[in-house]
Amino acid sequence: MLKGLPAQGAIASLLIAAVFAPASASQRTLQLSEDGTLSRPVPAPKATPLAKAAALDRVCESGAKWMRLGFKQLNLSGYDSLVLTSNGGDRLVFEGRHWNDRSFHTRALRGDCVDIKPYFSQPDSAFQLDRYEYSTTALELASVVVAGAGDICDTSGTACKGTSDLIVSINPTAVFTAGDNAYDSGTLSEFNNRYAPTWGRFKALTSPSPGNHEYYTSGASGYFDYFNGVGNADGPAGNRSKGYYSWDVGDWHFIALNTMTGGTVSSTQITWLKNDLAANTKPCTAAYFHHPLVSRGSYSGYSQVKPFWDALYAAKADLVLVGHDHNYQRYGKMNPSQGAASDGIRQILIGTGGRAFYDIDGSHASLEASNDNTHGVLKLTLTATGYTGDFVPRAGSSYTDHFTGTCNKGGSPSQSLTLNAVRDVTVKSGGSRDNSSVLFADGSDGGQQLRGLMGWNVSSAAGLNLTAAQVKLQVSDRSTGVYDLYQVTTSWSESNATYSSATLGSKLGSVTPSATGAQYVSLNATGLQLVKNWAAGTVANHGVILVPASGVTDGVDWSSREGSNAPQLLLSYTTP
Repeated sequence: MLKGLPAQGAIASLLIAAVFAPASASQRTLQLSEDGTLSRPVPAPKATPLAKAAALDRVCESGAKWMRLGFKQLNLSGYDSLVLTSNGGDRLVFEGRHWNDRSFHTRALRGDCVDIKPYFSQPDSAFQLDRYEYSTTALELASVVVAGAGDICDTSGTACKGTSDLIVSINPTAVFTAGDNAYDSGTLSEFNNRYAPTWGRFKALTSPSPGNHEYYTSGASGYFDYFNGVGNADGPAGNRSKGYYSWDVGDWHFIALNTMTGGTVSSTQITWLKNDLAANTKPCTAAYFHHPLVSRGSYSGYSQVKPFWDALYAAKADLVLVGHDHNYQRYGKMNPSQGAASDGIRQILIGTGGRAFYDIDGSHASLEASNDNTHGVLKLTLTATGYTGDFVPRAGSSYTDHFTGTCNKGGSPSQSLTLNAVRDVTVKSGGSRDNSSVLFADGSDGGQQLRGLMGWNVSSAAGLNLTAAQVKLQVSDRSTGVYDLYQVTTSWSESNATYSSATLGSKLGSVTPSATGAQYVSLNATGLQLVKNWAAGTVANHGVILVPASGVTDGVDWSSREGSNAPQLLLSYTTP
């Protein structure tokens, strides 16, 4: 604590600067927080003399597991810097002019005290703390929920009412939209009559982005009038001459970008994006806008957004959330050239907010899951090191998707382990089995039901900190049906497995194998824990079985280990 300043509760007051910082910043980044997070103001004492500018001071909160400092102002000149060090082992260094005239919160720093050390030699270097957040919950257990979708409300209103009910039920901290919010032209009347009665119920939580339909009205004036207020230049949708802005939630930085009608993105917006990313201290980053880099529906993608991807990839961003194609598509981590990359960005196309569907058409090496007949929303559960995503379907629909990931800058570097199946066989309800080069699952094949059994030796994963697991299938005959993956609780071999003896345990995930080529089943939390238990030897490893959901009669075929592409178990992990 500062000498001579008594603690008020556990607050340590702090204001240090070579010159007292101005009262406000020209750009304020909104900070939304995890449930249970507390906040305290930092009282502003009198200006601290220049001689004190090199002194070591601290902010403390007894019992806190982590702290997040709020800067009202930070200006750095020349080679001056500011260093924050927590007693939990975290360090954050500010150098350069990226934060000048910005008001923001830092990422969470573990511990209950943060030491603040300015290295100032220039007369105009200054900073002022405003507030700080803290929690008594360990940082690795702190999470926050964000939800949203794109392509939302049209004349019917029925579907977007259903997806808005999902948002209400999820009760997220924040809501995003991925454009085309009110059809057909994004007029103020369409927003008031179609969007407001449904998605407008949580307008106060919403940070929107516009789509091409908003710009069917000149300057997207209806969109900005609805979200910012009639005639207001600025507001929740950003400045109406720009339509791009950013905000923070937990330890995530979210960036709303504007692709307008899908044409060339202005260099002004790209420059702003690069500056915004340079000023971001959060370990995890998501961007959202309307037009996808790649799609496999009515559109194939928009190269015009590649400059966004170039900047985001260089800054180690994690998620891109888009719409425009009226379906759901989840991609694996990609670089801006659409190549698979362990440090890449995962694109989620969530154009399922309420508009009529576009068919999925074609495949892509990184397309992991897709659906073109279910309205729903994306639910993201976010931590300081990663994310869990869920496609939540509208009431009456059954399609779901689940995926996880580790942030490119969050926690220990993620590594991967790929295991080929060591046994697999198709079992049939009539009592026979098929141990050929192809595995089958079908709800009705000549009067029989078919299920595919698969197993892996996971002993090489013992001792690893597993963070995610997927099953990869090389599909040769696609299906529009939903297939569920279950734990098998009884022992079996390729020579003695039967339909009746393969007892189902917990459901581990689902897939709709709607395209040939690689299809992925992302294991849910139960599935990931099961693999951990297999690796630790605490649960017997009897593998898994792919089962058609109730009513599904459109069969799926995929390669067995006797074929050219054995089923694979893909594990992500960090070293302990």
